[in-house]
Amino acid sequence: MEYVNQTFESTTVSLDGNSYTGCSFRDVVFVYAGGPLEMENCGMDRFSFQFDGDLSRGLFTLYQLFGTEGMLTILRGFTQPGEGGEITLPIG
Repeated sequence: MEYVNQTFESTTVSLDGNSYTGCSFRDVVFVYAGGPLEMENCGMDRFSFQFDGDLSRGLFTLYQLFGTEGMLTILRGFTQPGEGGEITLPIG
């Protein structure tokens, strides 16, 4: 579904399969399971995330395998990779 110039307040917003352009979000819970999403020129104030489906299971698996710090290192690698795109996990 495509949302344009809409305001979402104090509600749950499903991200998967949706497109948001020029929307504003305040006090919302974003639910995301890893599906396609488009978001452009949107504003956000006080929000939280709820992960669902395969994405939720994948994140939990990373936590089980590598613990909190290892999982966060992997996630940071997507936004702040090393020069060659590598991610170095802490040992221990």
